[in-house]
Amino acid sequence: MEGFEEESLLLLRERVISTIIGIPVIFYLVYEGKILFLLFIIVLAILAQYELNRIFAGMGYRIPRFLPVSGSVLFPFLAFYAPNGRESNYILAAVTVFLLLHLMTLMFLFPRYKAGEIAASFLGGCYCSLLLSYLILIRKMDGYGFHYLLMVFILTWCCDIGAYISGRLRGRKALCPLVSPGKTLEGAVGGLFFCVLAAVSYHYFYPHLFSYPLMILIGVIIGGAVEIGDLVESSLKRLGKIKDSGDLIPGHGGVLDRFDGLLFSAPVAYICIKLLSL
Repeated sequence: MEGFEEESLLLLRERVISTIIGIPVIFYLVYEGKILFLLFIIVLAILAQYELNRIFAGMGYRIPRFLPVSGSVLFPFLAFYAPNGRESNYILAAVTVFLLLHLMTLMFLFPRYKAGEIAASFLGGCYCSLLLSYLILIRKMDGYGFHYLLMVFILTWCCDIGAYISGRLRGRKALCPLVSPGKTLEGAVGGLFFCVLAAVSYHYFYPHLFSYPLMILIGVIIGGAVEIGDLVESSLKRLGKIKDSGDLIPGHGGVLDRFDGLLFSAPVAYICIKLLSL
């Protein structure tokens, strides 16, 4: 028991150190919002894709390496340089081109890759690169792009922190035992509560973004998205028979382990902001 507690304290310390170092860097990149931010998203997408390819390898899939890397550049690049108001057209074009590249790869390299491997490559590219590109789309929003994106990061992190603390202190009932036995219902509720609390607090500092009731609604929706994103990544890891997607970030694991919730909260937040701003 003492060894377990010591290991938990060491893990917590590593998490705190990584967070202290990482938050100022991400805050600056979000605030800058220009070429450095674009490069950050591209690098993040490439690293996430590399980890996902490891997971696919555990499932027995061979993924064409050049296809996911092309998506890691294509989606963020077009999201960044698309003219304001026409981003959806450019993203749709990017998805179409990405799909055609996969279908042509299946044909030109036949029978090297199976249809399931090509499908996994397309899914993985959209999962890692397309969803991360919504961070760029949020940052580009007229007027309050920085405030919106900062809100997404804060609410996502607060949900993760709340789920971790609540699960450690009160976790009893498994939330989804087949996918992730360590995640508990109490942790999920705690994460949602922390997320809503963060949304209410954010409204205090930036009341011009949305009304108080809408901020509560956004907190619930983003919190739910973060929880689902976490479970989706856990499902992939369980299928790939690995515990962590990587070991790049001390105390957290890999890029996917740290940003899995953000992969869902970013597109969901983008849709919410667009709909609630009509």
